[in-house]
Amino acid sequence: MTNVLAVAVDHQLLDRIVAFKGHRLVAIDRDNVASIREHMPDISFHPDLILIGAGISAEHVLAYVRRVLAAFPTMSVMLVGTPDPDLVRQATEAGIRGVLRSTVSDRELANLLHRAGMVTSEDDPIGRQRHQVIVVASPKGGVGKTTVAVSLAALLAEYSPGEVVLLDLDLQFGDVATVLDLKPEYTVANALGSPSADSMLLRTLLVAHPAGFHVLCGADHPAEIGAVSGDQIRKLVSQFSSTFRYVVVDTSAGLQEETLASIEEATDVAFIATLDVATLRDLRKEVDVLAHLGLLPEHRHVVLNRFDRVSGLTERDAANIVGLPIDAAVPASSKITLAGNHARLAVENTRRNVARRPLLELTYHVSDRRMKRTGRHR
Repeated sequence: MTNVLAVAVDHQLLDRIVAFKGHRLVAIDRDNVASIREHMPDISFHPDLILIGAGISAEHVLAYVRRVLAAFPTMSVMLVGTPDPDLVRQATEAGIRGVLRSTVSDRELANLLHRAGMVTSEDDPIGRQRHQVIVVASPKGGVGKTTVAVSLAALLAEYSPGEVVLLDLDLQFGDVATVLDLKPEYTVANALGSPSADSMLLRTLLVAHPAGFHVLCGADHPAEIGAVSGDQIRKLVSQFSSTFRYVVVDTSAGLQEETLASIEEATDVAFIATLDVATLRDLRKEVDVLAHLGLLPEHRHVVLNRFDRVSGLTERDAANIVGLPIDAAVPASSKITLAGNHARLAVENTRRNVARRPLLELTYHVSDRRMKRTGRHR
């Protein structure tokens, strides 16, 4: 069941939500908007999804979004209709997931309600994630996306050994197996070629890495992957998230169908960029597109890879261009390239490893900070 709080939302959309059985809707009209700014409508009602419609000032929208997400960081908040682009941009920076068109199809609306309800559990009413799906994405190739995905899986496994799986969903040219020097018997081609496979059967397709995480390797050759639908990708990611605490997804560059489908299942997305204006602007476009499609997860993280001080740009410059704060800046280092070429983890706990500390910071951000509180990583 999904709890939906609708604020100043058109009655036609409300009627459509009510038509989907199994969800609880609380609606507040424009005349009573002031009542939501200090209190929830019902102390026993914890929304999984908040929809904010037209007719509310930008100041009130932004103030409410910031307050709600500060208290309930895993909650989905979306604007409804076609709001002003400047408001969308500011609200995205404040943490909204995106914009829901009033003309959204029944299927898209049903998927949205289902995904919002999936992220909560009965014993945790404020909505902390039981399972996390972290999609590593970038508008361009060659920025170190796979290195970050592998490193993130390894660092999460230090805290939760056996509870992390890395999926190589760069369907054409995935190279996680190459980076880790794995020789898999099965690949993602086998997983996608078995539509009736359940979660336990899919586990038999994985390769265990000595660092404590599992890997679903990419296909050996692009020709092994036939036509793949978004539904297949969504189902695959969902099945793995039902049995693993953390699912890390490495994706292809840009917004291919498999990447969009993976992001639909994501609780977090980690955007990877290098410190050049063209890549940063492309990343801004990617964020805006995901927000417009209503696919931007509640938790967004930005990693600057191969960071140096001679590019003429700073972290602040990058944050201003992208429109999101920078969570980690990984220095440029030949040692990181050397580690990849010798199938070693770039985040090995060795002296003078410049990649470990910033990628630990990323790991803290995506792991609800429990790792930091326990002091497991120092």
